[in-house]
Amino acid sequence: MKESMPGFAVRYAWRGLAASMVAVAWGTLGYGLFLSPHDQQAWDGLEAGGRFAANLSVYLPYLALTLPVAVVVVLGLLPAPRLLSPLLATTVGIALFVWWVTVQDYLFDAQPQLSACLVGCVAADAGAVGALTAAWVRAGRQPNTASPRDARQVA
Repeated sequence: MKESMPGFAVRYAWRGLAASMVAVAWGTLGYGLFLSPHDQQAWDGLEAGGRFAANLSVYLPYLALTLPVAVVVVLGLLPAPRLLSPLLATTVGIALFVWWVTVQDYLFDAQPQLSACLVGCVAADAGAVGALTAAWVRAGRQPNTASPRDARQVA
């Protein structure tokens, strides 16, 4: 049983890194949308329908998805043995949301630094996928993928 402890620790470290990278990706996207410097003239140039569409199609979904992303990140940081799939689904969801924000090209005039934040978000998301892949490969190499808590219960 002692041989599975280091394997679990390494897999947990990769999963923790992946969860952290997911949080960084989502935070970078949020910074680009809400806190990055904006061009007030470009926002004023949008008609009321354009601002309403931006709020409804980008900003509101970001706020609505923040809680589920936070829950997945917290669960990814817990030492449970099989929580890789929710993290992977979240990274795919973040990539799709970045694509959706990119399609809304009028935002780039109003938020000039948004494109740099999107690149940072994609880089962090790709790092999370790499860490998840390493955790998955590590889990596949271990013949016994039980957690240390399960090992104590058996002993």
